Amino acid sequence: MSLLRRSFSALALVVTLAAPAGSALAQDAPAAARPSMLERAVNTVHVTSWSVYGPHETHEILEATVQGGHALRVNVSTPGANPWDTGAGSLTTKPVKAGDVMLLAVWLRTERAPEGSGGGRAIVRLQGSAEPYPEIGSAAVTPGGEWKLYFANGVAARDFAPGEMGATVQLAGASQTIDLGPVFILDMGPDYDRSTLPAN
Repeated sequence: MSLLRRSFSALALVVTLAAPAGSALAQDAPAAARPSMLERAVNTVHVTSWSVYGPHETHEILEATVQGGHALRVNVSTPGANPWDTGAGSLTTKPVKAGDVMLLAVWLRTERAPEGSGGGRAIVRLQGSAEPYPEIGSAAVTPGGEWKLYFANGVAARDFAPGEMGATVQLAGASQTIDLGPVFILDMGPDYDRSTLPAN
C-alpha cells in the first residue's frame, strides 16, 4: 500500500467533516512539514457540499457507515442521452494555480445497480465549472455495494479562482441508485509525481 493511500486510510478514520483552519487537526504538523491530506483540500469535504443536477432524479441525505456518518443518495429513474445529464457536483472554495497537480477522491457505493449489472455506472471528473467545462481529469468507475474511495487526477491548465473548478459524479449512464460520501479535491502542488497518486 502506497504512503498516499495509507494517508487516505488514516484520514478516513479521523475526519468527519472539514476541520476549521485553526483546529488542532489543521495544526498537527510543524509549519515546515508537508501539508497534510486535509490541508491540501480546496473544497468542503463534507457530504453536504454536493449539489445534485439534471432530470429524472430524486435525492436525499441519510445516515450511512461512510466517513462522516452521512451520504447523499441519488436515484436516477431514467438514463440520460449523455452520462453527464444527471449527477452531483462540488465546487472548490480555494484558488488553484496553473500547473498544480489535482487529485479527486470520492466515496461511492451502489444501492441499486442497473438491471443485469453487478455494479453502478459513474464517471468521476475534475473540471472547470463554466462552459465548456474543461476536463482536468476523469475516470469511469463501477462502484459496488460496499463503500470505496474512487480517484481521478490531472493538471490544472490555468489558474482557477474559488468556485471556478469542481468535482462531478456523472450518473445518467443508467437507471440506478448511487450513494455519494464526502468528496476531496486535493491540490498536490506543482511538479508532483502523478505516478505515485492512488488509482482505481
